Amino acid sequence: MQIPTADIPKEPAVRRAWILYQLKIRGVSLTSIACDENVSATAVANALLSPSSHLEEVIAARLGLKARELFSDRFSRSGDRLNQTKPRNRSSAATACNVENRGVA
Repeated sequence: MQIPTADIPKEPAVRRAWILYQLKIRGVSLTSIACDENVSATAVANALLSPSSHLEEVIAARLGLKARELFSDRFSRSGDRLNQTKPRNRSSAATACNVENRGVA
């Protein structure tokens, strides 16, 4: 399902709701993205409203888009990132996705 970039909302709060809907109709949740990327669901949710180069790319890819198309306000016309982002922090891996770590009585 190809999404025309003109249909992507520019207002961040509206775009966030739109992205959540687009993921939902594809059977994808923020938690599933978090598990796949070994980060918290909060980190994925935060990336919808504030810059995170890695997670922006991951979210956009799940929708068949590039990060600069989905988050166009975070990029210049030439495609350069406008905001500095922190490097990925993998030191605190999300464990909620690891079913094997959950004790079964």
